[in-house]
Amino acid sequence: MTRWARPTRPLAPIGASIGILAIWWLVAHNGGAGWVQLLGDLVFGALLIGLVGPFFVLLRARVTLLVSPSDGTAGLPLELHIRVSTRVRVRMTEPQEIEVLVGPRERRAGTSDTITVVPTRRGVYETLTLDIASAAPFALQWWRRPVELRLPVALHIAPRRGRPVSVRDAPSDDLGERRHRRRVESGSFRGVAPYRAGDNRRLVHWPATAHVGQLMVRELERPTSSAVSVHVALPADPEEAERVAERALGTVAHFLELGAHVVLDTMEERGPVSAVVADRRSAGRRLASAVARSGSGSGPGRSAAPGIAVTP
Repeated sequence: MTRWARPTRPLAPIGASIGILAIWWLVAHNGGAGWVQLLGDLVFGALLIGLVGPFFVLLRARVTLLVSPSDGTAGLPLELHIRVSTRVRVRMTEPQEIEVLVGPRERRAGTSDTITVVPTRRGVYETLTLDIASAAPFALQWWRRPVELRLPVALHIAPRRGRPVSVRDAPSDDLGERRHRRRVESGSFRGVAPYRAGDNRRLVHWPATAHVGQLMVRELERPTSSAVSVHVALPADPEEAERVAERALGTVAHFLELGAHVVLDTMEERGPVSAVVADRRSAGRRLASAVARSGSGSGPGRSAAPGIAVTP
């Protein structure tokens, strides 16, 4: 990536303007009075500085990334803290197209500028590419220069949480969007809790109901040996892959909330990865790193076609 600044407009108009100014300057010096020559010098110098001055401003500009998060979610804002040596316009294209003005302006020494970014899709980012631009000192011509900032830690953008896939123990495909879920009906006794719509009447705890004065049911521990494998095969189309990843995160989060052990099977750049995910954050990181399967895949439970498969 080049470190040299380039004008935001074509070079031809800039060259033509400088040529016209140079001709005027020569004419003024050869046939004009002293004040005309002085005026020509001032105008020529001011316009020349205004046209090419931003080039030298950008060459001296320094951008430093101070603080960046390690995790984020598509559609949710995250903040980046940077420090710039001079006032510039920053334009970022990934993970979000955004344009802001940053740099010293009536602030105390040692402070930083905050850029709020809202990523539009999942992914893992090792660097950020910025376009810094300046028109100093007279705002006659904008120049820009690309700057690549390496993140101190990789930024994992997890997909949005989507609707879980229809599974065998789910009463409907809308389970991920239901407020109340049925309680576990097997396992060791954990305590009592108020009755919720959908609870089995065999779980009613009558002594606690009589004591409290409202219907109470037994809460049971889910057996620790229960485990679910979620196999995710992303399609090659980026938009469709985003939708599949969202539903995969919703499915994993649903089983985690039920207390199950979840094994997530995905394909990454380094190859197939199958490992237990302990929480939604680790599941989001895995899905941020997931890529489309190049082949049909092999092994038990792996789906040849793109999509999500759940194995109890």
